[in-house]
Order: sequence, then structure tokens, then C-alpha cells
Amino acid sequence: MSSMQQQIATLSAAVHSLTQGAGATPLTRTDASQTAQRSFRRVSSAKELTFQGPTTSGFSFDLAKTSLERRGILEGNEAGEDGDLTQEPSPLPSPPSPVQPLGSQHGDPLWTINKTEALRLCQVYEEEMGIMYPVLDLQQLLHQVNLLYAPQGTARWPQLAAQSQKDGGQDSTLDNDDIHILRLVFACALTAEASGNSDLAMRLFESVRDAADNCVWGPPDIKSIIFLTLVSIFYFQIDEETLAWRTIGIVERMCLEKGLHRRETLNQPAVTAAGRDRVLRLFWSIYILDMRWSFGTGMPFSLEDTDIDPWLPEPEEKTPYLRVMIRYSRIAAKVWKFISAFNNTNEIKKDEMNYLDWQVLRWVAATPDPLCFDQRPVDKPREEEPRGIRRLRSLLYLRANQLRMLICRPVLHSAAHMARYPSESQTVVDIAKDTIRYITRLNETSDIYSLQQVTFNWFLVSALAVLFLAVVQTPGQFSSTCKEEFYMALELVKGFSTRSYISRRLWKSIKSLRKLAPQLGLQGHRHPEEPARENAVGVMGENAVAGSVDHTQSASTHSHTPLDGAEMTRELMEWFEAVGNLEDQIMGVGSQGFEEDQSWQLGGRGGNGYVFDYGDQTLE
Repeated sequence: MSSMQQQIATLSAAVHSLTQGAGATPLTRTDASQTAQRSFRRVSSAKELTFQGPTTSGFSFDLAKTSLERRGILEGNEAGEDGDLTQEPSPLPSPPSPVQPLGSQHGDPLWTINKTEALRLCQVYEEEMGIMYPVLDLQQLLHQVNLLYAPQGTARWPQLAAQSQKDGGQDSTLDNDDIHILRLVFACALTAEASGNSDLAMRLFESVRDAADNCVWGPPDIKSIIFLTLVSIFYFQIDEETLAWRTIGIVERMCLEKGLHRRETLNQPAVTAAGRDRVLRLFWSIYILDMRWSFGTGMPFSLEDTDIDPWLPEPEEKTPYLRVMIRYSRIAAKVWKFISAFNNTNEIKKDEMNYLDWQVLRWVAATPDPLCFDQRPVDKPREEEPRGIRRLRSLLYLRANQLRMLICRPVLHSAAHMARYPSESQTVVDIAKDTIRYITRLNETSDIYSLQQVTFNWFLVSALAVLFLAVVQTPGQFSSTCKEEFYMALELVKGFSTRSYISRRLWKSIKSLRKLAPQLGLQGHRHPEEPARENAVGVMGENAVAGSVDHTQSASTHSHTPLDGAEMTRELMEWFEAVGNLEDQIMGVGSQGFEEDQSWQLGGRGGNGYVFDYGDQTLE
């Protein structure tokens, strides 16, 4: 026994020495070179688009398409429609940046940022992300930047990390984890300023990607949870929302391993050392991020409210947005279950729908100053109001609208539902119109939308999809009343980045709808200044407009890449006009929509309208 105990003690000491060495050893030149050679891949660009959950805008567009198919505009699925998704080309790596090994001070992307810029980026991060999700303390970040860029630090980093641990004292400590977190802070700020497309931000992320992998498989601790939360935020900033959702789900499970969802854990030494209030802010930020990206991707969230200790304290009063969003997320969880139940049964429970809508309105009324809503026009902000506060209040306003749209949207799933629930149908359309008007005015009066399109476009396209669905179901009732707001939204769509997550979703919906174009008489046309694009015909269809096509690319790429925002805008505009005119062209069909059991087909377009082949008679 004595011999065994001695061997165990020796083994434990060896393991401890190895783990300590692995944690403190700086990145070697060989490891850095391998990291620099591994270029970033947008791995979610193709795969995540195969599923469109019930809270996505694509789900609404799919409903509109299905409604048109049921009316005979298209007989069943055309060959290859579902198969198109399997033809998505593998995502190509970003062009490698000509960087030197990270072991070199001049090759490390961190050292392309001077101290002044680093301090500024911390402020940008705080205004764009930190005030919403306070997982970091701004003053601590600024202090760490000062340590990192101190004369002895710039000369001796990364040895600084190992040395600072020997100095003792929290104020003088800066370890590798802290530096990794700073890199991500800078990367997130850079993407916010560059609409998600910053080469320096990508290089900074590359320099910590191995560390992120190690955090996933290593034991959970507070710093690794903070670090992976920033990875998730960064993924969202570069329009990889599925990866953001996936990563925050991992982070939430790490929180469960640490017991951060229970109040008794708050007395543990690790939590005490990190700071009780800081850990609470961290946990609740992760909770609302999971719910946000669950709704954005249309996929389930990771943590049920029943799993959280009901006596777990909420964050302190100095984080009002976080406290408001905790209550919002609790309502959102109920809304998710309501939508899921409807999709399983197709049964609208009006009482439950009205009760959830009332809960959202009560949440709005309980929002405290300075985030509370009022009837002030968006272009007339409060006197001397900080930009950050205006941005938070705008987000809360749009989140309330979004949740109410999702609650009432089931009534738009069919013309029969809309006839049965006219008040609710009008409500959801009015909310969608209000959302579009609000974002339009916000864009005209500030830079809030332009700097955070990745955040605001989810609300915009969701509202656009609601209007399109309403017009498809009952064109006589909504086509004229929704036209102004629909065109407002399309003006913003023109500026969409073709690489963005929301653009890919929107393009998938349009690409699916365009298969119905010939039956609607949308023969497509070429602008006079556009050259012929014969090589796109095989993919887009004989009469479809191909937009800006590179002749050197394969046809498969054309079918899955949004050509540009102007092309998406023009096609949606034509669709809106065509669908809005359908009802006026058929005799005997009133404002309640088309009868689903009647068979009719649309022929070519006549001189003043459409030609319909309806049973044994032709209507023109």
C-alpha cells in the first residue's frame, strides 16, 4: 500500500506538471505556423440552409409557396427542387493572408493594433455588444490593455503571461486566457465596424481558434466560458448564426457542469474568486443569447426555465437591458412552445394566443427608464440621449414586435384561418408594417442600422415575409394596403451583402418561388444594359432573370448564391405585384382567397392582364 501511494503521488505530480506547462506555455513557432496556414472556412454556409425552423422568415416564404401550389399554380414538386440543396458546393476557404508565424511580434495580428486603437476597440465592443451582454467588465478590459502594451510587455510578450503570474496580485496578472479574450474583443469590434467583413478580425480569430477547440474539450472554468461566449458572439457578427447557436449551446452545457444555474454554487471558491455578480451577469447573458439565436435559426434552445433554480438571483440593477431581456426570454420560451404545438396540430388556440400577446404588451409596459418605449417618433430621439441607449431601446421595440408577429402568424397559414380570425390577421400585418417603417426611419436618422445590419435584418426580413404571406393568402385584402411598406423593406434589401446569412435565406426563398414564375406570367426580362447570360438558363429556367452572373462559375453556384440585393429586390417586387393582381383576374373569387379544392392554371400574360384556363372556360 505504501508503495502504491508513493507511485500515485509521483504520477499525480507529473500530471499536474504537464497540465500546468500546457496551460502556461506560449504558442510555439511551429504551432503558430500551422495555425497561420489553416484558413478559415465558412462551414455553415451550405448545411444550415437545409432546415428552416418555424421562427424564420424562410418558413413564411415556404408557406406562401405551398399555398400557391395548392391552388394549382404548380402541380406538385418540380423535379430537382429538393435535390437542389444537395448540389451546394463545398464552402471555399477564405484567401489566406500573407502572415508570418505568430511567434514573431511583427507577424502576430495582435501587434498590428497599437495601444490607442486597442483602447478604442474596447469602447466599440462595449457600445455594440458589451452593454447588451455584459460578460466582461470594461474597466478591467482597459486595464488589461494597459498591461499588455506596457513597455516591458510589448518587448517580452508572450513571455509576459508566464512572468505576470509570478508577480502576484490580481491587478498585475495577465495570462494567456486574458490575451485570447482581448483578441476576440478586438475581432468583434472590428466586425461591427466593417459589417462583418474584416480581414484583421479573421486573422485575430484564427490566432485563438486552437484555444477555442481546447476549451470545448477541456474542463469548464469561468474564463473558458467567457472565452467561448465571445467566440459565439463573433460567429454571429460574421453572419454565421448557426455556428453561434451551436457554440452557445456548448457554453450553456458548460454552465450546467459548473452548476451556474443553481444558487448554492454561488458560494463555491471558483465563483467567489471570479466575482459573484460577474458570474451572474455571465450566466444570464448566455441564457438570453441562446434564446435569441434559437429564434434566429429556428432551432430549439438548450435550457428550459424549469432547469434553472427559481431562487437564482438576477443581475444587479446597473444592467437594465439584461434584466429586461431575461423576462423577455421567459416569454419567448412560451411562444416557442406555442408555435411548435401549432405546427404539430394545425390548431389555433385563440385564448392562449391572446394571453401570450397580452404578456408581451405587459412586458413592454413594465420596461424601466431609460429603455421604456413611448410614442416619440424614431427620428426624434430624447434630448441628449446616448447613441447606445437609443440602440438598446430600438432593439427592445423591434423584439416586442417580432414576438407579437410570431404569436399571431399562425392565422396567416391559410386563407381559411384568416377568414376565421380577421382581427388577429390585421394585427400581425399591422405589426409587420410598423417594424418596416421603424427600421426605415432608424436608417434615415442614425448609423445604428448600418453598423449592425446583422442584428436588424432579421427583424426586417421577418416582417417582409409576413406581408408577402398575407398578400398570397388574401391578395384582395392586403395587396394594396401593404405595398408601401413592402417597397420600403425592398429598398433596404438592396444593400444586403450577398454573403450574409439572412441574404442566403432570402435567396433560397426567392429561388424556390421563381420556379412558379412562368405560371404567374412572370416571364422575366433583361435590362437593356445587361448582356446575354445563356449559361445561366440551365439553372435558373428559360424565362428567369439571372442577374449578375460570372460566366466562369458553374451553374450549381448560380442556383445557390444571391446575385445581389438589387436582383432580390426586383424579383420580390415583381412577385408582389403579380400575386396582388391574381384575385382581380378571376371571376367569382372574393376577398377571402382562392378555393383550395378548385383546379385552375394560369397561362401566358395577355395584353391587359393574365389569361386563365379555368375548367371549361377561359378568362382573360
